Amino acid sequence: MNVDDLAAAVELFEGPGQLQLNGRSENRAFLGGAGEHHWVELRQDPSRPTGLLKMAFEIDKAAVFEDVEKALASAGVNFERSKNFREDFVREAVRFVDMDGTEVEIFRGMAGIAGGQQPKWAQLERLLHVAVSASDFDAALAFYSDVLGFGVSDFIEETTAFLHASDGAHHSLVLQRRPGAARVVNHVCFQTQSFDDVMRARALVRRAGLELRDDLIRHETSGSIGFYFEGLPEGLGVEFCFEHGTVNPATHVPRTFVRTIRAKDVYEPPAGY
Repeated sequence: MNVDDLAAAVELFEGPGQLQLNGRSENRAFLGGAGEHHWVELRQDPSRPTGLLKMAFEIDKAAVFEDVEKALASAGVNFERSKNFREDFVREAVRFVDMDGTEVEIFRGMAGIAGGQQPKWAQLERLLHVAVSASDFDAALAFYSDVLGFGVSDFIEETTAFLHASDGAHHSLVLQRRPGAARVVNHVCFQTQSFDDVMRARALVRRAGLELRDDLIRHETSGSIGFYFEGLPEGLGVEFCFEHGTVNPATHVPRTFVRTIRAKDVYEPPAGY
């Protein structure tokens, strides 16, 4: 993500965000967790707008990059292969730009951190998902499912699609309909090792005086429980969650939910209750 103030963004993700700073230059910072080099890369580039610059997904162990390149070529998408470990901190990657102008990276071989993760108050397990808008929702859904191989877990009416990858987590990518508008990133989500870690992270966020976007909610779709706070760049939500559900990619049939507050939070009583 591109930010206006790199130092402030690093402080937020390293403190309340509970990530570990594993690399830093004048205009670039890498923060990770669970012994991995980076889950978030921050840049300060005044020549580019603030917000999301790139999304990255780890390729399945059984897949090969030639399959990715063949699928992209069949869809008429230009791509490049990269093997620059010292610059990217991944062994190999295929990169391209999607229909909303976001760079997408399919990678293998994330760098590890010697000694593993530094002690943090809240223990994080993984970067779970990212939620972004799509200027052409139907085209984006077709591309990410038909070309890149994501499966659909659930829909919220015709406005939101939750997409899973081969690991079966209910969603690794969320697409939100926003016709004709420039892409925005709604939130990124980190999965904790326990519910106590969710509460520890929440205590840190509250102590820092940061605004809670949603406080302790449980989603109908994934079953996860957690909270969101306002991060950086402006408009980015940061979610900590636990008990995120899984699906069987081979047999799962997507559901469609009515767009109500209870689809977002099962603890909300029905209207008029």
